[in-house]
Amino acid sequence: MENKLDLLFQYWNKLDSKVFVTENKPTKQIGIEELISETTNYCRYSGRLTWIFLDWFIHNIEKINIEKLLKLTKTNGNITILGLIADIAKQKNDSLKFELLIKSSLPNNKKEFFFNRVSESKLASKITIKQSLPIFNKWNYYCNELRYLTN
Repeated sequence: MENKLDLLFQYWNKLDSKVFVTENKPTKQIGIEELISETTNYCRYSGRLTWIFLDWFIHNIEKINIEKLLKLTKTNGNITILGLIADIAKQKNDSLKFELLIKSSLPNNKKEFFFNRVSESKLASKITIKQSLPIFNKWNYYCNELRYLTN
C-alpha cells in the first residue's frame, strides 16, 4: 500500500500539485484521467492524497476529459469517491463538469467511515459519527474533516 501511495504522490508532484515528495522518482507517463481514476481507489487510505487530489481538481477541472474519466473510473476506480470529491469541489468551483460527474455517480452501498483509519479508534469513530458533515452523509460516509471547504 505504501509503495502505491508513494507512486501516486510522485504522479501528483509531476502535475505541479501542492504535494511535496522527499525524492523525485522516475515514473512512466500516464494521463490525468488515469491518475484520477487510480487515486479514487486510495483516497480512503490517505487524507493527504485526498486533499492533494481535491485541491488540484478544484483548480484544473477544465483540463479533464470527463467522458474518459468516467469510463476509466467505472472500470478501474471508485465512482462513488469520484462523485463525492466532485461534489466537494463544486462548492469551490461551480463547474458543469463537476455536476456531470456527480450525476454519473452513486452513493456508497452502505454507511461507513470515509477514512479507514477512523474505524480503528472508538473515540475517533464516535466523534466522526456525531459530527459527520452533510456532504459525506449524502454519499453514505461518515467524515468530519474538510470543514474549511463546506459552506
